[in-house]
Amino acid sequence: MTAHLKYILPGLLLFTLSLQAFPQNYIGMHPAEIATALKTEYPQFKIDKNAVNHAYKYLKYVDKISEQTILFFLSDNNICTYVRWMSDYSNLNDMVGMLNKRYRKSGENTWSFTDKSENFTVKMEEEEWYFTITFRKN
Repeated sequence: MTAHLKYILPGLLLFTLSLQAFPQNYIGMHPAEIATALKTEYPQFKIDKNAVNHAYKYLKYVDKISEQTILFFLSDNNICTYVRWMSDYSNLNDMVGMLNKRYRKSGENTWSFTDKSENFTVKMEEEEWYFTITFRKN
């Protein structure tokens, strides 16, 4: 059993550390800045260029290990306007705990924070097979 722990523990530590770094505010960043920040904070996320949606301009990053996807929605000027983080329910307790720790609870499944004198809202929506956390500027 201990032989398996030496392989499992580093993965759990990486996942836990990535959750602690979650508060990075990507809103206002350009695609190159997002890519650089993700490489540092979430190296397990890789860009996915397979899906194309002509109605929205966005970057899609996927972490196949813990079944998570981050969408960075961009303006016509290539500036991130909001972020949607979708995850499998196996990550729900860790994510809610992190949200409660890092942000001010402002309602049911809603948190808020201030960054550079601007106010932001974080909202969690529970779907049938996954949950989504949306970060938006107020």
